[in-house]
Amino acid sequence: MNMRKWLLMALAIGMVMGGCAKENGVKQQSMQGTNLIRTNTDGTAKRANIDQLPAERAVAYVRSRDDIKDAVAVNTRKKLLVAYQIKHMDRFYRKQIEKEIHDHLKRLFPDYQIISSSDLKIFWKTKELVDNLENKKWDETKTNKQIQKIKRLSEDSA
Repeated sequence: MNMRKWLLMALAIGMVMGGCAKENGVKQQSMQGTNLIRTNTDGTAKRANIDQLPAERAVAYVRSRDDIKDAVAVNTRKKLLVAYQIKHMDRFYRKQIEKEIHDHLKRLFPDYQIISSSDLKIFWKTKELVDNLENKKWDETKTNKQIQKIKRLSEDSA
């Protein structure tokens, strides 16, 4: 009887330890976004040298839409990069949603070159850029280069 309790306890500890080991896989998530909500920030880089208020406003607008699951954005003095995920059932209207968001962002930010995309690869690259901007060593030049790379990537995938 005592051996059975010890075995059950060891099995329970093993299951708990095995379950905790799988939490670090942020980039291996599916498009369902189950862990995305828990691990996501507000979608902007706050500690960057560049004022991220336009990016914060863009994320607030995009997330306020019923057909969007999540959004991230980053801006420099002249460029605004916005990436978002469209909810699964609304993907049939993807082109229309992309056009509406792009047009609205152009009206909200007339002084910025707007780059917007619903491509998942662009979303992850933009999220990675936002995370890198929190590092204080990033400046506007480096950020502009990354935005250009992401822009070329979005044009290639279109």
